[in-house]
Amino acid sequence: MKSVSVIILNWNGKALIEKCVESVLDQDYKPLKVILIDNASTDNSLELVSKYSPVSIIKNDTNKGFAKAMNEGIKLSDGDYILLLNYDIILQQDFVSEMVKAIESSERIGSVSGKLLRLNSTKDMPVIDSTGHIIFRNRLAENRGENEIDKGQFNQIEFVFGTCGAAAFYRREMLEDIKVNDEYFDEAFFAFWEVVDLDWRAQLRGWQCIYTPYAIAYHERGGPFLRRSKFVELHNYKNRYFLMIKNDSFWSILKKSPQLLFTEILKGTALIFRCPSALKGWFYVAKELPAMFSKRRIIQERRLISQAEIERWFVKFNYLNWMRRNLF
Repeated sequence: MKSVSVIILNWNGKALIEKCVESVLDQDYKPLKVILIDNASTDNSLELVSKYSPVSIIKNDTNKGFAKAMNEGIKLSDGDYILLLNYDIILQQDFVSEMVKAIESSERIGSVSGKLLRLNSTKDMPVIDSTGHIIFRNRLAENRGENEIDKGQFNQIEFVFGTCGAAAFYRREMLEDIKVNDEYFDEAFFAFWEVVDLDWRAQLRGWQCIYTPYAIAYHERGGPFLRRSKFVELHNYKNRYFLMIKNDSFWSILKKSPQLLFTEILKGTALIFRCPSALKGWFYVAKELPAMFSKRRIIQERRLISQAEIERWFVKFNYLNWMRRNLF
């Protein structure tokens, strides 16, 4: 039986960290090794989890962000498979078993997405948080099915572009294959989009991501206020450009330039009214440009999949719905 390492990222998670850890320790799949990375929490969440003796705790002196902290956890782990969790995730008892079953259905499956439901939704009206990542022709990305009522529309096993980082399951072999400069997640991202970046690099190397509706977890995702904080808006804005510089085809970008330009105008306009400080992201992009092109060379030299095959994942974007959410 293959071993699984579970890496939980905590930052001031006292409200849910105990439930998260208990749901991991209660899994029907063994063996599990559990590592908790704490990003300099200032609440008492570490005190709450210290009583769980099977959990190894790594305390960072500063908030290193998602990418660097998870890289740290992966390097400390030794499992054949890696399950990354946010502290606000609660797993059903067979979650890991179902993820292992899905990943072992093919040697080319490198990652798995389960069905994530909103923690505060009801049994009568379960709200979907994520059934994997979806990427659009304008290079925006989102969680598939997010905010939809779960009516069984995602009850089939199928391939998806990638998996949500809140509860992401990876084959170690894949992570070692796609890392760049000894980083699994690009630490220049700090947080947000770094998982989509990993998705894309995996696709370029011919690794598949599969979605299984039988692995169910519950996620307390931050609301619109948290999502639109200055911190989130800045990283969301700059990291999309990092993603494209590293992974995309410049010829494809040129062909799609009218649509991309329209998207940039909409996004820029929304940020001018909502969070103008996020536009400082361009300074970070300029600063990191040489490093991003260096990473791009490594990624593109090792790619195995054509741009045409990658673009089969790109789907039409609903601008009207986006404008309703972001401009009105």
